[in-house]
Amino acid sequence: MAGYKKRKFPVFLVGYFLFLMALAVMWMYILGYVQKCLVAYEASQPERVMETLVRDLKEGKGEELLSFPSARSRFEAADIVKNRYLSYIASEEISFEKAPGSYDVQNPVYHIYAGDRKIASATLREIASEQLMFILSIQEWEIESLEPVLEMEDKHILIRVPDSCSVQINGIMADERELTGNEWDMDELEYAAAYVTVPYIVEYEISGLSETPEIVVTDRNGQEMECTEQDGTIEALTFPTEQIDDELAAYVIKNAQNYSDFFSGDLPGGNNSVEPLRYMFPKGSYFLEQADHYRRYDLWMYSQHQAPAFANEKVTNYVRYTEDFFSCDVYFEKTMLLTKTGEVRTVVTNDKYYYVKMDDKWVIADMRTVLEP
Repeated sequence: MAGYKKRKFPVFLVGYFLFLMALAVMWMYILGYVQKCLVAYEASQPERVMETLVRDLKEGKGEELLSFPSARSRFEAADIVKNRYLSYIASEEISFEKAPGSYDVQNPVYHIYAGDRKIASATLREIASEQLMFILSIQEWEIESLEPVLEMEDKHILIRVPDSCSVQINGIMADERELTGNEWDMDELEYAAAYVTVPYIVEYEISGLSETPEIVVTDRNGQEMECTEQDGTIEALTFPTEQIDDELAAYVIKNAQNYSDFFSGDLPGGNNSVEPLRYMFPKGSYFLEQADHYRRYDLWMYSQHQAPAFANEKVTNYVRYTEDFFSCDVYFEKTMLLTKTGEVRTVVTNDKYYYVKMDDKWVIADMRTVLEP
């Protein structure tokens, strides 16, 4: 057709468009790759390992990485320190920070905290590294060591008990290994000791404890004794009481009444000698000497009266120390009518008696006034 001119195809524009598209795809790939590398780089940081470790510790995992000392005392379980440690960190917020001065890039050190208290130090080790983008590298880490920071208390206690008693610490029996060798006499038993073997005080020393122990002291019959503590020393020196046999109770009451009647001039034969009292005391007893002195020089001063009447007799606080030694409290009220004045006088006896068995017979080794009825 005359005058028609054919239009050229815009090759340049198409090529330029294709170039831009290729460039965009390339940049998208590069950006995606860079992002992937950055994510991998971030994920490979040692802090991520520490975050996982802290989470595991909080959940009660990872404890196999921790090394704990064994118990320092035979009275505590081997894992007592470990259990106390894990119990503590389970109740606190766990955090970590890189240790100041830790510049070793292949073995960084981190401190772990439960609340404000440092509880462990972790050392990491690089086990693999892969280069990325010429300037970055991703690393693989493992925990080289995890050392707990422990507050190791060393509780030290002394326990003083009669030698006839048993001592248990956390359910384990103490023995001669814990005895210090310190011994004391029990003052209240000093006179009975002249006739029979009496208990004395021994001392146990327990050290290396991480926690306050459960201490149980029992007497020879397995009855638990009351413990008191002062300045780290525990004492159990008061024996538990038992139920006295009725026949034995009647015997000690009768003896106490006869002794009282002797001093009021009411015991038959007592005005002439101490023979009516001799059966209830060991040979050479101080109390017989005392009674004889009273009979000779002081008995005449006692007011004349009618035969006394006894009331409210009772025996309490019976303690059996050994097979041949016991003590008990005897209480009764003795009422007398004075013949000259008609006055009624009541005398209260409240004494502690210490009996020993000699020649298969119970006799009085000592007696003391009880201050309170």
